[in-house]
Amino acid sequence: MMKQIFKTICVALLFIWGMVPAQFTITNTLKTSDATGLKIGDNATLTAATGVDPNGSGWLRLTNSSPSQRGYMYVQQSFPTSLGIIADFEYVTWRSSNDGYLGADGLSLFLFDGSIPDANFKLGGYGGSLGYANTGNTPGLSGGYIGVGFDEYGNFARAAEGRNGGTLGMVPNAIVLRGPTSATPNASNPYLTHTALGNRTGNENAIRARDEIDYNTIVPSRPSPTAFYRRVQVYVTKSGNDYLINIKWRKQNETTFTEVLNYTMNGTTYPLPPTLRLGFAASTGGGYNFHEIRNILLTTPGNLRVDSGSNSASLCNDIKENPVTFSIEVSNDTAANLADINFSNQIQDAAGNLLDITKFKITSLSTTGFTSSTLPTSNFTSNNITGKLGLASKSSGIITITANYFKKSIPTNQSFKSVSTVNSTEITDTDLTNNTATTVVYARKCSIITNPSLPSYNK
Repeated sequence: MMKQIFKTICVALLFIWGMVPAQFTITNTLKTSDATGLKIGDNATLTAATGVDPNGSGWLRLTNSSPSQRGYMYVQQSFPTSLGIIADFEYVTWRSSNDGYLGADGLSLFLFDGSIPDANFKLGGYGGSLGYANTGNTPGLSGGYIGVGFDEYGNFARAAEGRNGGTLGMVPNAIVLRGPTSATPNASNPYLTHTALGNRTGNENAIRARDEIDYNTIVPSRPSPTAFYRRVQVYVTKSGNDYLINIKWRKQNETTFTEVLNYTMNGTTYPLPPTLRLGFAASTGGGYNFHEIRNILLTTPGNLRVDSGSNSASLCNDIKENPVTFSIEVSNDTAANLADINFSNQIQDAAGNLLDITKFKITSLSTTGFTSSTLPTSNFTSNNITGKLGLASKSSGIITITANYFKKSIPTNQSFKSVSTVNSTEITDTDLTNNTATTVVYARKCSIITNPSLPSYNK
């Protein structure tokens, strides 16, 4: 069952004779102890595997909040690039003690050539190079196409320590884009652009101390999502012979994404490989942070898609009623305003059977961001919801379902799930693999869960 959390969905008929571009959707919550399909190295760990978090509520911890740490992870499944790419993930960066440096160094998301064998994969330099860029004689990440740095301390943009191009000084609290790597250090991972975030008044330490890339309040445990939350989307789309890199993010208490960086890659100078893989790395030095990610999603842009999450990864199975909330995000990436999106949601047991309302009872439903909705909002007689939605071009809407799970409705340590589906006949959807989203919730004994209704960093 755990292995089902990591899924790669391909529609095989679309590859016949090469007539239709390849589709893909790859997801992994990183909440469990199961590392199937992942290559995890150096100091990186799944917190659910080490007992830091309950299984089903974990994170991929790239570094601990201590000096001279480094860690990486990449998804071993490659994916086609012919339709473009969306890489979506959540992160939290925080520390439990005063490092004297206001947090360091940062984390990186990287896309690299999917044909690189695992045996030949090598990280770039750590420290300010964040596992992607070159440092001294280290040429940079094997087969790297782009490296997106979420830089706390400020070195990833800087032309120093052997990195190829960039700023003269440090740029703390910045998102930085570097280009393809090569075997020649002085030609590898060229600096492309950066966005310096937030209030830039004061000296470097004043800028570092602000909550942009990382959380700068010393806390004994991971901050709540209302205190610090980051969800990032990286788009790579074709425009003529070139490629547009667009990066958006959403902070705590926000419902919409804000564009933070865009850049046009010259497709002749930097051609996109036929396949890519996704990875992350992070590093600390004298300064440090916990660098943690979860809920990664890889899919194609330019179509209709759905994603979902819950505020409760686990529920107590010996409490009379457990409140639970599902948040379902529908995105219209097309150029058309859609008025007739078919939406359905079912609450199912692990085998896919609809749960009876004596076991799970929906109490309310609300929508935000849609131009129209026929979904019911109250008086639910079934855990099967259907209706129509309207959604403007290039926008997203959120459906929030609140409900109660009743005591011992399913066996302890088993799960139930929310399954959401969208489709529309108003468009030709180029990728059907992202039209269904599933969120799994586990029934546990309270004695093994200190907080059964854990804060949500879910999408």
